[in-house]
Amino acid sequence: MTAPTTPLHDLIGPGAATTPDGILVASLVDGRRIVGDAPPSARTSPSDSGLSFGAAPLTGTQAQSAIAAVRRGFDDGSWGRATGRERSRVLWRAAELAADATDRLAELLVVEAGKPIREARGEVAAFVNSLEYFAGLARTIGGRTENDIDRSLLAMTVREPAGVAGLIIPWNFPLGILGQKLPPALAAGNTVVVKPSPLTPLTALAVAEILFAAGLPTDALSVVIGDGEAGAAIVESADTDVVSFTGSTGVGRIIARSAGANRLKPVAIEAGGKTPVVVLDSADLESTVEGILFSAYFNQGQVCVAGSRILAQRGIAADLAALLAERAAGIRLGAPRDETTELGPLISREHFDQVTARLRASVAAGAEIVAGGDGALADADAGPYLQPTIVRSDDDANPAIADEIFGPVTAVQTFDAPGEAVARANAQAFGLAASVWGRDTDEAFALARALRVGTVWINGSTDAHPELPLGGRRDSGFSPEFGREGLEFFTALKTVMVRTGGPAAPWYGGAR
Repeated sequence: MTAPTTPLHDLIGPGAATTPDGILVASLVDGRRIVGDAPPSARTSPSDSGLSFGAAPLTGTQAQSAIAAVRRGFDDGSWGRATGRERSRVLWRAAELAADATDRLAELLVVEAGKPIREARGEVAAFVNSLEYFAGLARTIGGRTENDIDRSLLAMTVREPAGVAGLIIPWNFPLGILGQKLPPALAAGNTVVVKPSPLTPLTALAVAEILFAAGLPTDALSVVIGDGEAGAAIVESADTDVVSFTGSTGVGRIIARSAGANRLKPVAIEAGGKTPVVVLDSADLESTVEGILFSAYFNQGQVCVAGSRILAQRGIAADLAALLAERAAGIRLGAPRDETTELGPLISREHFDQVTARLRASVAAGAEIVAGGDGALADADAGPYLQPTIVRSDDDANPAIADEIFGPVTAVQTFDAPGEAVARANAQAFGLAASVWGRDTDEAFALARALRVGTVWINGSTDAHPELPLGGRRDSGFSPEFGREGLEFFTALKTVMVRTGGPAAPWYGGAR
């Protein structure tokens, strides 16, 4: 595989140091590099087995010190007191710098996550777009007035920064999901502690460097490299005022239980998903298959809203399955830095083993693999690749149908009446997203209204924009990200009432 053209140390920036054992990645606290005392971990790039770096995780106590730094930054520093215009300028400048650094950020995504270079550039563009959107929104934060409650009362609502925001970022979109959380948190005037996944810490460190160069005070952002111990410190700390987490449903449940351990606080959780793709007989076959391919295999299927469960109406099911298998077989696997690569490696060999174990469990439970299902690329150094896979099962309890596999795997089922598809989709534990394909828009919209999920795409899939909120239901979590709603999550609402027209009549001792 081709190596990066820029040395890894230079790509990472101030969060990295060259040691006798190789490159060591450390946390950034108040602009300073902090080497953690927890046992170090080694990470081999999924895109290049000859490329590796070590991480120096913070202990829980050290993570609390990083939180305390941004607590002081909020209480005594300038960011929480900055105007919306001032915050907007910093975010706009950061967007410009991030756009200028597209090649560097994309290369970091290739190194740490194994993303095909085309996908990596797209993720950088999405991050820049989010910075731009929330830079604009920073100048619009406000409340409302009430002047007709009482002739001597003028009331208003005020939105203020929540305080210190703790952000926990997963490995599947290290930059994209950071873009869902960090720009609105900063736009609202919070100081922030970010904990990226220990598998993918590089882009978060680079983003911190960009934000500081754009004018963000160093006491407004800490980047904590660590594992569950550091994450628990962020969630449970009395110094964090709001927490936003994206990750597995299991960890989301733990966070929901522990967030109020020392102080009650708002928590946003975006957890697992199993997006049902409902294909009606009226659907256009070609465009539907193209949409499903993107939904199922983009980012190697490591997407919380991946179209991993296809419910096809009986009249179109056979043709859909045949064309889907044909097109999936033509997806190009290859080296992430190759511009023609369409599917890259999974995040790690361990995750590859988990995905294939889930596939084997599905087959043992009666599912049939109709396409893919094998490791690909004979070169042992190529990385943990899995061919685009299609599974067939009409058993809603089969692991391929009920569980989140989180790889390039989708399952096909058949239904007769649209109401059946809705009932089966709504019976699953997850409620993050769904898509409906059909040229009968009345029928498609009726299904969209009936599906109990946070987002529905009609004749589309896996589409996100910072203007529109994203959020789930049930085991997929709660509280939206993106949109004005995503910004308001990072604010505290206050009501102010002003009495006018002189003193009120006495309550005690006055005339009755």
